[in-house]
Amino acid sequence: MIILGVAFWLFPDFFTLLMFPDISENQDAVNVGVILRKNMGAGCVFVGIILFSCQTSPRSTAQRLLYSSAIGFLLMSTALLHVKFSGEADVPIFILVFFSTLAFISFFVASRRFQD
Repeated sequence: MIILGVAFWLFPDFFTLLMFPDISENQDAVNVGVILRKNMGAGCVFVGIILFSCQTSPRSTAQRLLYSSAIGFLLMSTALLHVKFSGEADVPIFILVFFSTLAFISFFVASRRFQD
């Protein structure tokens, strides 16, 4: 999440035009997209820092955090799929795979029977 957030912050034009290629002629629309992408980047870094800082939490806390993260990542994946298939934006497959993978890993690690 931290890496994705940094990428959104450093390359907001790239991600904005990748998702909305039709707005390249409208500088105001590109500027709005860039601002939103930077805010998304900051949010991703925020979530990544929370997840990273909870590595040494007690097992029950870590499990709750991971289950919550899995639900959140699943909601992100679902929302991105909706946006992609409704034609509102051209969501890159990489982003869909990324959030789906994070959801799966979070759920898998949280539901492991033996965690020490």
